Amino acid sequence: MAIVLFEKIATLFGQTQDPEVEKRKFLKFVRKDIMRNEYHKFFKMQNEELGPLMGKFFFDLYKPLIPLQILMQNMAKSTRMKHHIIEYHMDSELVALQERLSSTSIEERSKIIDHKKLLSQVQNDTERFASIFSNNCIVPIDHCYNLLLTLAAFATFDFFYILKHFDKNFTAQIPSYQPKFEHVKASVLIEALKDFLEIAYPLDQSEGWTTLFKILKMSKNEVEVIDSNQWNKLLNLLHEVQRSNIIVLIIRFVGKNPVWQSKPNFPDEHIAKTYLQTIQAEAEECVDRIINSKRNAQIDELARAVFGTLPGDRMKYYTEQHSEIYEKKNMGSFLYTKEINYLKVFLIDYYKKEIRELCNLFLIRGQWTTQSLAKPLSDAFHAIMTISEKLLLFDEELADDKETSSRMKNYLLRADRDRGQAHSLKILLNMVNETARKLSVSAVKELILLGIQLKNLYTDYEKKPHEYIINWKEIEGASETSINQRIGAAHKRIYNFVRILKLFIEPPE
Repeated sequence: MAIVLFEKIATLFGQTQDPEVEKRKFLKFVRKDIMRNEYHKFFKMQNEELGPLMGKFFFDLYKPLIPLQILMQNMAKSTRMKHHIIEYHMDSELVALQERLSSTSIEERSKIIDHKKLLSQVQNDTERFASIFSNNCIVPIDHCYNLLLTLAAFATFDFFYILKHFDKNFTAQIPSYQPKFEHVKASVLIEALKDFLEIAYPLDQSEGWTTLFKILKMSKNEVEVIDSNQWNKLLNLLHEVQRSNIIVLIIRFVGKNPVWQSKPNFPDEHIAKTYLQTIQAEAEECVDRIINSKRNAQIDELARAVFGTLPGDRMKYYTEQHSEIYEKKNMGSFLYTKEINYLKVFLIDYYKKEIRELCNLFLIRGQWTTQSLAKPLSDAFHAIMTISEKLLLFDEELADDKETSSRMKNYLLRADRDRGQAHSLKILLNMVNETARKLSVSAVKELILLGIQLKNLYTDYEKKPHEYIINWKEIEGASETSINQRIGAAHKRIYNFVRILKLFIEPPE
């Protein structure tokens, strides 16, 4: 019928230049279509009134929906209902994989296997879950959920507003009430009819309703939310009236708009992919949390071995506290505050005291078999001293009265209004963080080299003849405690501190 209608429009529009004349001619065809329609009694042409039969039509739709109205007000968007739909479509293998990907399961496994094996298991489980879920569940889940949204929109539609116009005594509170419908001026309900078509047209007669009502029943502890026979009768009635196009014709005629078309509101939500992404993200976050927790515990244990206790804050400006002003504006942050603070404590409290004194014994008092053997120790020792000085300068440059800090503060003040200033701030923060990272990396490299040289000296002390130093007795005489014990203790402390820095700057394998 709609095709024939538009063919008539095209014919008429081609015959005259006057839009009003064209409209009136076409409205005559709309009038004839209404008169020939099997539901023509819905509309009284002479007075442009909606008849009692239309009131009965809306009542027949409304009555079976009464139990659903309150239920559907909050259910459609509830997380619980989404989960019911998703879980209904998951087979036993997916349920088992979902359980393995839960935080509880991952945390339990983390107690008995190492993080590498745990990460591998979670990755395999995630990939398997995603493969099965994507192939078997995404389409039916989204279809079922969109049916639920369609049902919710239909069930919560304001039928009462329409029915109250047909029967002024109509009440929604008494289901047994038998209405007495009268004629209603069509213009009063035109907008309500448009709204009705918008939510009614998306209701199809697919088999998906059976599945949806099963899920609704399960969610209500096996209580039937609507009788299936009633629902099928409702759908049949609705689609008979829809196929007749009578409501559209009435709206066109009363609104004097012969080309008006309804715009059905078809829900198009995609909860399945969101759920899949959530499962994957939560599993990954749980593994990361476990690995980071173990790493932090390991760092704390090593820190106590190196320092005797967890060191307090010694950096003045490259700190978490000074980083907060940038984080609050989502501009970035100081990324390496903890490891840089540990490095400063180690260099000042231990390296510049015990290790420097030990190295000076070998470099100043030591008689080396060849000077080339002393060079690696000397190079590593002085390189670390240079890193220590760079670290102090790096921190001081972030003081409020220094150029770097001033530039960052000025960028921050204008970052909200000027994207260029925000970009400049992020670049400068990245440069500051990169400097901190390079200091840590360089420290690791040079401390490893120094540790190797100390280990060589520890071995050389026990050898006869000595390969590195020939005056061990003189050096030992200049030391207040056993020189070999001092070397062993220094090597162990350096080794443990290098492990701390590596745990900070190298991601877990």
